[in-house]
Amino acid sequence: MANSIKQVTNVNGSKMNLGDIELAAIRGVEQGGNIFTGGNNFGVKLLEAGADQVVTAADSGKIIVFNAAAATLCTLPAPQIGMKFTFITSILATGDHEIQTASNGHGFVGGVTVVSTTAGKADAFSANANGADDFITQTGGTDGGGAGSIVTVVGISNTSAAGCWLVSGNLLAVGGTTTTPFATS
Repeated sequence: MANSIKQVTNVNGSKMNLGDIELAAIRGVEQGGNIFTGGNNFGVKLLEAGADQVVTAADSGKIIVFNAAAATLCTLPAPQIGMKFTFITSILATGDHEIQTASNGHGFVGGVTVVSTTAGKADAFSANANGADDFITQTGGTDGGGAGSIVTVVGISNTSAAGCWLVSGNLLAVGGTTTTPFATS
């Protein structure tokens, strides 16, 4: 797409001609990877309760909110390098708040901290180093799911190899102990 802009209006309303540098910058943006496609890549997506919640590639960059206390299962799309989702919990989970990969071959690597809001307990948990863990489950108990919990997943591989998603976060737990949110099912 060629840009035909040759003149712009200055802040004070006067006309300003574009020079070679400005035109080159416009062409660079048009030809480079700086153009967003696929609709709105920013914003917020609210999850409803249920096992049928899905985020798509078009949701990359959005904040995904567990907006219901009841059990909510959210499935990630097939990973692409650089794809990013930030999950936050807005209400204490009373049912499992789960993040699941699209297939058993797309596991997590990385880790999270889990901090109890009711006792002086905290621990750090990592996903299985071989990338086999494909579920993150927060129950509202010892493995997170308290209001304010946050998990970020970033696509680091677009193959079907295990360990396609890098995970980090801080989960708020309830109880005297903390436990891992990672599992293979």
